[in-house]
Amino acid sequence: MPLMPRLATDSLPGRPVVLSLLCAGAVALPAAAAPAPWRLFLTEPFPPYTYERAGRPAGPMVDVLDKACEQLGWRCEVRVMPWRRALALAEQGEAHGLFAVADAPERRRYFALSSAVLQARYTLFGRQGESLQYKGPASLEGRTVAAYGPSGTSLTLAELARGQQFQSQIEPDNLTVLRMLHAGRYGPQGVVLMNEAVALWLTAQNEMPPLQAVGTVKQIGYHFGLSRQRLSVADQQRFQRSLQQLCRSGRMAELLQPYALPAAPCN
Repeated sequence: MPLMPRLATDSLPGRPVVLSLLCAGAVALPAAAAPAPWRLFLTEPFPPYTYERAGRPAGPMVDVLDKACEQLGWRCEVRVMPWRRALALAEQGEAHGLFAVADAPERRRYFALSSAVLQARYTLFGRQGESLQYKGPASLEGRTVAAYGPSGTSLTLAELARGQQFQSQIEPDNLTVLRMLHAGRYGPQGVVLMNEAVALWLTAQNEMPPLQAVGTVKQIGYHFGLSRQRLSVADQQRFQRSLQQLCRSGRMAELLQPYALPAAPCN
């Protein structure tokens, strides 16, 4: 019996059609949505700017960050911890961002600073009845001036002290600074340099004696510090644009209004 010729499988009728249908079906399947990128931001207990409420990070800058991350499609986590630890971890690249950051060369070395979110000022305070009228660093001669550090305040105090005849004292937190002032530990003419809103908040919350403001040293803004190690320049720019959009749309003003803190101007 003569052998029948083999049929090539590629010539089987219908096979190309089946493959085409399978390919078409694969194209039609919806692509799985990419997970939102996770971003970690660190901050400190720094009321009225940042704090914890019922175990969760809260405050005006937290609210602004949440909205900016929502616009960017980022899944942002905020952790509150002592400033020394937060600063060290962020400088080591263990977080994507840090706040609230005052502009200084020491911060720009590690972080790209966002536009300012809030305005504030560093003010000198004495005990009630203090007669000093601050007219420049020379007016502090012979006194002890205390501040909390490492912080923007302590950096400002270091600048103030260059070439001047007064003693600087750095404490681990703002509450300690105020307690030491009221206890007379900085001497009868001791004064402290502190964020004005923080000083007034701590005084009210801890039922301390009133403070005597003796002069403003510096106007500042509070920024988000974006890690140069962890965030690309493109992501830094995207974050900046998100903040600008919030500001120019009026949404940032709405977020900050309940806190009665001065907002920085849009740029």
